[in-house]
Amino acid sequence: MSDIPPPPIAADAPAVAPLSPPWWREVGDPVLATLVQQGLDINPDVICRIASLRQYDHQAEQDARRIGSRLGRLLGDKSVRPDPQIRSDKVERVSLRRERLARQIALAYVEVRRLQQDVALRGSLRDQYKDNTEVAQFRREAGLAPAIDGSLARSQDETAQGELGFAQGRLDDAIGELARLVGDKPDALAAKIGSPGAIPDPAVDPLSLAPPEEPRRVAVADAVLREARLTQTLEEARRTVRDARTAYREGAGGFSTLYVAEAAALAVDLALVDARARRVEATLDLWSGRDGSWARGGLEPVVAPDPSATGPTITVTAACD
Repeated sequence: MSDIPPPPIAADAPAVAPLSPPWWREVGDPVLATLVQQGLDINPDVICRIASLRQYDHQAEQDARRIGSRLGRLLGDKSVRPDPQIRSDKVERVSLRRERLARQIALAYVEVRRLQQDVALRGSLRDQYKDNTEVAQFRREAGLAPAIDGSLARSQDETAQGELGFAQGRLDDAIGELARLVGDKPDALAAKIGSPGAIPDPAVDPLSLAPPEEPRRVAVADAVLREARLTQTLEEARRTVRDARTAYREGAGGFSTLYVAEAAALAVDLALVDARARRVEATLDLWSGRDGSWARGGLEPVVAPDPSATGPTITVTAACD
């Protein structure tokens, strides 16, 4: 019996299906692609689960060599050959964790980009609001406007400054969460992604990713429609601001009208950024759930290094599975 060579461990493995390309590489955003890959490569849970899989392969191969396939079948020793179901379950746990992590990183990245746009919009209006204050002050000193115009202008600027600070705080928190997911430090990550940065916009129709029976199809359609409507509304809001500013400078309108027009335009601008981000998030959410075969890449049966040999040590904790 001892002369019978053990069969290769991969001989009983099922045929490996072709792997689909990772969806996050097709979004068209190289920064996003880099961050997702970075997160997948360093995530402790993913590493631990892969180590558990490799250790299982190694142990099964060692048992097959020690006992021999024929003797093992005779004695009913199930450890001689790897149990296909056990191995399949381990592969499934790795692939599901990879899929979930890639989706989490992508959505966190979109949120960072959304908040960067929020901060950039609020910051860009500071000069405009300061100009309003100067114009209101000049008109008041010239006796062309009441003192309340200057008070409103200063209030507008101070409110904008406070809201900008809150928006920056939310952005810092979002960068911190993304940094946690990709195993980076917030400052280093902020330098990598730059600012303000555009929200990624996959060249794919989100509705094409949602079949008629998909429950989220209505929500996706609403997001697409909302973005289109806000785009049109924003043009009208900006035109109203231009008219109100011209009227106030020429003494044909009050500052309160300009104040309201600018506040409305900012609200629409921010709503459009939010709608675009939600539409992209819905697209990525649907896209990431279509084909997860990419997540099984590199999980084919191989013999892991002997943990007792010199070299890298495979450490597996109960938390992996």
